[in-house]
Amino acid sequence: MAGEKVVIGMALMRFLFGILGIAGALLMLKLKTVENAIKINGVLGSIGPFVFIGVSLLGLTQMVGRVSMLKIGAIVVGMIMILWGTI
Repeated sequence: MAGEKVVIGMALMRFLFGILGIAGALLMLKLKTVENAIKINGVLGSIGPFVFIGVSLLGLTQMVGRVSMLKIGAIVVGMIMILWGTI
């Protein structure tokens, strides 16, 4: 039951970020300048890693106790490497 709520929370975070991305794309089309599109893209790009971290941490909180700490550590290291690779 608690796991289902976590999955709903994770999906909701991604859904809201998806809506934000669509709104950003529509705003780019409305403003019709490269300068404004770059600014909007920058804002969306800077929010993306926080969404990634939030969704991942939400899932990890539910996994603690079910899987070994070694696997949790491997997931955290993977998250760090993904973030490092996008900088």
